[in-house]
Amino acid sequence: MDVCHPDGTTGVLRARHVVGADGAGSNVRQSLGMPFPGRSAISSVMLADVLLDRAPDEIFNFSSNDQGFTFFAPFGEGWYRIIGWDRHRQLPDDAPVTLEDVRDITERTIGDDLGMHDARWLSRFHSDERQVPRYRQGRVFLAGDAAHIHSPAGGMGMNTGMQDAANLGWKLAAVLKGWAGDALLDSYHAERHPVGRTVLHVSHALLSAVTAGSALVRALRAALATVVHGLVVVEAQASRGISGIGIAYRAPRGSHPLAGRRIPDLRLSEKPARLYEALREGKFVLVGRDVAAVAAPWAERVVTASPAAGLRPTVLVRPDGYAAWAAEDPDPEDVRGALTRWLGTVGRGGRGGRQGV
Repeated sequence: MDVCHPDGTTGVLRARHVVGADGAGSNVRQSLGMPFPGRSAISSVMLADVLLDRAPDEIFNFSSNDQGFTFFAPFGEGWYRIIGWDRHRQLPDDAPVTLEDVRDITERTIGDDLGMHDARWLSRFHSDERQVPRYRQGRVFLAGDAAHIHSPAGGMGMNTGMQDAANLGWKLAAVLKGWAGDALLDSYHAERHPVGRTVLHVSHALLSAVTAGSALVRALRAALATVVHGLVVVEAQASRGISGIGIAYRAPRGSHPLAGRRIPDLRLSEKPARLYEALREGKFVLVGRDVAAVAAPWAERVVTASPAAGLRPTVLVRPDGYAAWAAEDPDPEDVRGALTRWLGTVGRGGRGGRQGV
């Protein structure tokens, strides 16, 4: 692969695998001729970083009507990021944006420009909804915006891209270290492509709701939002879905209910004191009682820990925080079998058995 160094010189880099995490206009994706089907979702969206004399009513303020919408997010010290869309003034991406443009749509959507002034950045963009059919092509993988793009609605882009990287990273490490077979890398697409598809659908639904031109649709949207806000369980589930925390991967039939699910930050009985601290080593973490001796042969691949309190099942947590395997009161052979399945065989020449979800 030809590469360009920061000093302007070029060279050739050879590697077993390539990960294209180079954004919506991915050179990696385009070089391979990979399709990127989809459509334009919204155009002429304005971005501005401004100072405000008066803070919005809420920390993250969103308002919409038949004129368009505005969204405010605080940066601190009086600075705010504003996202604005004027339904009646659709211009190309390269059309200049002025502070007066942003002030005007703000006044028309919330009735007050909040004393905005001193814009330090102004821009205009459009959003597409697109996703590659396959996240893997041979030894090349796509992640983040190179694999999927959508509107900013819901703010799901960054979390989705980071979870792509976390999912793929440990699998590549396992293969490169020789204790996992190449088939493990196929599970990256199997797990993350459905997540990307769901994010596109949710983002599209949210965008359709906020850009609705019909007064009736806007009234129904407001009524539904009020009802959902009053249902704590529903609101919590929606939050977990949008944040990505609620994502679960498919587990083999007959698996423990925890398998394929994100494990919360468990308190552990000794240092490291919490599960997510143990995961910083980039290894699997086996959480259970009296498991250290069984896991000893895999010491270079797994950290063992005991839960601080309560009766919990024994859980083998993947480096990305998801349960690979779990069981209630397993015997040593059960634990050993799970470790072999996920961490490979050990000993001289051991390369790793089947890993998957």
